Amino acid sequence: MSLSLPEDTSLPRGAALHPVRVPGSKSVTNRALLLAAVAPGRSRFRGGLEAEDTRWMRRALAGLGLEVQEEEGTWTIAGGGRPRAAAPLWLGASGTTLRFLLPWLALKAEGPVRLEGDPRLFERPLGPLLAPLEALGATWEPDAKGAWLRPAARAPERLDLAVDARLSSQFLTGLALTAAALPGGGTLHWAEVASPSYLALTTQWLRRFGCEARLEPGRWDIPGGALAPRDLDLPGDWSGAAAFLAAAAVTGRSLRLAPLDPEDAQGDRTMVAILEAGGCRARWTGTQELELAGPLQRGLDWDLTDCPDLGPVLAALTALAPGPSELRGLHTLPLKECDRLDASAELVRWLGGSAEVIGGHTLRVQPGPRPGPRPPFNPRNDHRMAFAAAVGGLRCGGEVLDPHCVAKTFPDFWDVWRGMLGC
Repeated sequence: MSLSLPEDTSLPRGAALHPVRVPGSKSVTNRALLLAAVAPGRSRFRGGLEAEDTRWMRRALAGLGLEVQEEEGTWTIAGGGRPRAAAPLWLGASGTTLRFLLPWLALKAEGPVRLEGDPRLFERPLGPLLAPLEALGATWEPDAKGAWLRPAARAPERLDLAVDARLSSQFLTGLALTAAALPGGGTLHWAEVASPSYLALTTQWLRRFGCEARLEPGRWDIPGGALAPRDLDLPGDWSGAAAFLAAAAVTGRSLRLAPLDPEDAQGDRTMVAILEAGGCRARWTGTQELELAGPLQRGLDWDLTDCPDLGPVLAALTALAPGPSELRGLHTLPLKECDRLDASAELVRWLGGSAEVIGGHTLRVQPGPRPGPRPPFNPRNDHRMAFAAAVGGLRCGGEVLDPHCVAKTFPDFWDVWRGMLGC
């Protein structure tokens, strides 16, 4: 199945796009869900992301014996107990669900846990997370359909671990969330970390649950025994907002988005600074409403080490920019739901530009003429590649295969996209 991308050329330049309400954040929602699971007591959330990745997390928690209630946009989780799986846990393609759950289950589960999911989930790196857990006595037994996790015979009072976090900051986040549930907490050390902004996001949410974690370069101190249940409104998703912000930059029109938190630790909040550096104008019109106006006036030159998930949308934008661009810090993109670095280069070419991948971490883009008829773009079952194709389609039209892959984090993306355009 494919979906035709509407070109925006019929819309007057400079006019306003229809306001957009962005969904909740996957990164925040899954952190909050696990913190609610390990904090003793009953937590309530509003504004959580309703999508595949967060659904797998909620179902996994319920499958581990926790009380999880969902009613009229409010989720209630009764936490603090030891997890026990009566049946296999299906995790879909959710890397955050797997990597956040693993340390907790390895140290706290009552009995073995069977984990299953999409094949790509278990192809993505896990070794640097499994190594310290196995050193603590857990065992990991992978097979063709998933793996058995057998927990350590006794959970330590405290963690003091050196972690290889070069491939993913999620390894550190999973360990930090579990350390906060131990009596003595823990200290994590590393020499280099991918996407370090996500550690700041985790620290922000540990603190919101009562754990005053201290994050320093190469070191994370997590107090134990301090977690408490919370009643919270979760913020909107800067990652989900990125394609819409790019749409304002492409079309030269203004757009308002809400609810977004200007103080949010989400790394993808950098999208605003990137677009301002390219000549767009941004201002806050309310406490949680952002207005951004295009057009993009020059190519982009940016290091995305702190926010690599912006890579695909920015690749599409650079293909339509007034000049050449260079995006750096993309070394983790080949390890995502698909090889996003290769797919982003393919997307640029699909949009008529030229793309060069340099050293496995840099994408150099030269815009080209508007492309003619061409085959549909294949997002490789990756939601962020589909979002990026939508941005490119604003000027170049075309078709995208498998449009429903957006359900991973933004199920009604296409409806919201057409609503933004007034279609």
